[in-house]
Amino acid sequence: MSPSLTAADDIKQQLNLICAQLNVIQAKLELKPRLSSSPWLPLSEAAMALHFPSTRALRMAIDRGRIPPQFVSATTGDTGKRRTLYVDVEGFASHLRNK
Repeated sequence: MSPSLTAADDIKQQLNLICAQLNVIQAKLELKPRLSSSPWLPLSEAAMALHFPSTRALRMAIDRGRIPPQFVSATTGDTGKRRTLYVDVEGFASHLRNK
């Protein structure tokens, strides 16, 4: 009877470990910002959403004026040297539909 108790204890221990790992994963997911609630996406995600072949192609389209400035936002980092570009994907898509 003692082997079945140790097997049951082993299963309980494994279940507790799995629950702890799931709690860690859930906590990480809650900390991660949800991009679906905001139409502003970083350049790499916006390139995929707008079907550009690469991030560089989207950046060139922005630099050449093919994407109007009201759909592009730039934020600087803590040092002030690096810019992060965000694109209003929903706004730009509706702009294209209304053209």
